[in-house]
Amino acid sequence: MVLHRVHHQILRSHHLFEPLNEEQLDELMSTSHLLSIDKGEPLFRQGEPADSFYFIIAGAVKIFRLTPDGQEKVFEVISDRQTFAEAMMLMDTPNYVASAEAICPTQLYRLSNSTYMRLLQSNSRLTFALLGKLCVRLHQRVNEIETLSLKNATHRVVRYLLTQLVRQQTVDSQFELPMAKQLIAGHLSIQPETFSRIIRRLIDENIITQDGRQIAILDRLRLEQFE
Repeated sequence: MVLHRVHHQILRSHHLFEPLNEEQLDELMSTSHLLSIDKGEPLFRQGEPADSFYFIIAGAVKIFRLTPDGQEKVFEVISDRQTFAEAMMLMDTPNYVASAEAICPTQLYRLSNSTYMRLLQSNSRLTFALLGKLCVRLHQRVNEIETLSLKNATHRVVRYLLTQLVRQQTVDSQFELPMAKQLIAGHLSIQPETFSRIIRRLIDENIITQDGRQIAILDRLRLEQFE
């Protein structure tokens, strides 16, 4: 397929594609598909053959699994200019170990694992770029496991709010929650009602204000100490 010029620039800015020369990028894109999907539309389900990975142009996708009792556990929400499911290329299992679903209208590329693997075998820079990406993901997961295992629900919510503040790099201590409270609660392994109670406590203590998904931090020092 012929890449749109803007999409070409966006792909080139990502470290999994930057090491590719133009011929190699053309080879990869020749087996890719540009998808436009609606909120709630699945990309793959746990147990389906893992033959592709994805790059988001615009929108957001949640990665989740269903527990034996039918509860949804959200592992991660992937947003603009990020890849997901690329680790499956290097895993022994031939099937996806989780499910992926759009949480808003989303445009993204579906890329062939087999094509990318051929390129890895001929490009050492690309190989190290992929290893670097997976190491970062592993480090993030280890930190999340420590937080979820050792800290209480209030700590998790406070850490999440502070992380969002830093990630969105706002100058006025305001930011927008990237997803609904049910998804955030699932990501933090707490009940939505618990998340709402903690947010209400922070509001009552005049530490934050909330307007829909918009959060304003009034006293960052007190928030950091609110455990």
